[in-house]
Amino acid sequence: MKPGRLVLSAALLLGAFLVLQLRGTGEAVPIRQPLSEFPSSLGSWEGRAATTLDVEVLNILKVKDYLMRRYTDRSGKSLWLYIGYWDSQRKGAQPHSPRNCLPGGGWEPLEATRIAIPLPDGQAPITVNRYVIQKDHLQQVVLYWYQAQGRAVAGEVEARIDMVRNALTRNRTDGALVRVSMPVYGNIADTSDALVRYVQAMYPVLGRYLPD
Repeated sequence: MKPGRLVLSAALLLGAFLVLQLRGTGEAVPIRQPLSEFPSSLGSWEGRAATTLDVEVLNILKVKDYLMRRYTDRSGKSLWLYIGYWDSQRKGAQPHSPRNCLPGGGWEPLEATRIAIPLPDGQAPITVNRYVIQKDHLQQVVLYWYQAQGRAVAGEVEARIDMVRNALTRNRTDGALVRVSMPVYGNIADTSDALVRYVQAMYPVLGRYLPD
């Protein structure tokens, strides 16, 4: 990590700690609807199976609600959707960055970029992280971002800044992490395009579940 970025991150974490200590009485914000009710049909994708995280993982994540579900399209291609929601980030509960978790699971990052995804119905595009990862001979494409009270935020530092700002101005620290991943089918570009189409179908639905 570059020295300037390291100093910024340290200052941000200190500021976040002070804000959360000084404004430690904020209300936890309930989710609008349980994530288990998230649509199983999105565009050309159909939900097939959901995974339940074990107690040890949940104790680490401290997530209030979550969804991990596999979707398939008509050709049989699969992707995984994960949404984790924290109604408050005041007591050590916060999203764990995929850029740290994926290498811990044995996945080697091959490429890390950000891409802009156009949305339907005149909505402003969102910017998300795109990771290409590999374990042994397997490759995946991962898109992820933080959903900060109605706004998609790609970067970890930016998400923390948003959290501090919202704690100061709204006395709220709720937020979410959204991740979609897919094995590479054919080539990376085609797989990325498929994930983008899925996000275009999925993103407009998030507002029914995650608070603005």
